[in-house]
Amino acid sequence: MTDRNDQRGTWADRPVGKILLGSAFPALLVVAWWLGIRSGTAVIPSFSAVIGVLAHPLEIPPDLYSRSLAFSLMMTLIRLALGFGLGVATAVPLGFLAGKSRVVDRLFYPLVQIARPINPVVLLPLVTVLFGLSSLASVAFGPVDAWKYDVADQVQLAMVFILWWGAFFPVFLSTVHGVRSVRTSYLETMRLLGATDVQILRRVVLPHSLPEIAHGMRIAMGMCWLVLIAAEIFPGTRSGIGYMLCTACKTSDYQYTFAAMIVIGITGLLIDVAFARFERNAGHWQALER
Repeated sequence: MTDRNDQRGTWADRPVGKILLGSAFPALLVVAWWLGIRSGTAVIPSFSAVIGVLAHPLEIPPDLYSRSLAFSLMMTLIRLALGFGLGVATAVPLGFLAGKSRVVDRLFYPLVQIARPINPVVLLPLVTVLFGLSSLASVAFGPVDAWKYDVADQVQLAMVFILWWGAFFPVFLSTVHGVRSVRTSYLETMRLLGATDVQILRRVVLPHSLPEIAHGMRIAMGMCWLVLIAAEIFPGTRSGIGYMLCTACKTSDYQYTFAAMIVIGITGLLIDVAFARFERNAGHWQALER
């Protein structure tokens, strides 16, 4: 029985097995899509219509108040990079402080535990009132000349804030846990060898906490991706893949709806694969340590 289980696990880990298993559910979705087309409902577009949209990503939709598919995806990724990057840039240093200092940890603990369960999307109406329609362009160049900088003018501060909110807490908590998981024997050995605090941080604490930080970043990126697509449906947004999806639904241009959903799914998969590889590379030494 054990040998058979091992063989099954080995087959599942091979490239062919991964491809076959990974494509099972997408194949079922394609079959369901085909059945929906055969049913004759107007909501489900044909394969050719959706493929036509995907094959011309630079083409501006004729019946939508939306930019091209490629531009929409670019705007989504720019917002994602800014919000997620700010979340990581603030969460990691504060996480290191909280992980090393009990005073800082007790100072942050109540605030983090109260704020963490709040869904970022729920905050969007509130931060929209606080930030208004301010964008990177309006802050950098003034509200009068903001329209001249098309891309920066469509990066709303409210959206960046909720992305920061979605990214901060998973990375912060993972960083705290990673710093505290460093073995005391390693720290004591480095001190006996005369290492400074900076050397201990660079040589021991950071490498040993990096796998936890990478795991938190992967979770945070998934949260930000969900939040961003939902946020782009809110009023006041003029671009983004989520905006295209919502606009296409309103105008019954369902080929763009399906194309946007496919792009969202594939992009999310590629992002997760990239972060999974980063997480695996960050913790490659752990297997050797065991």
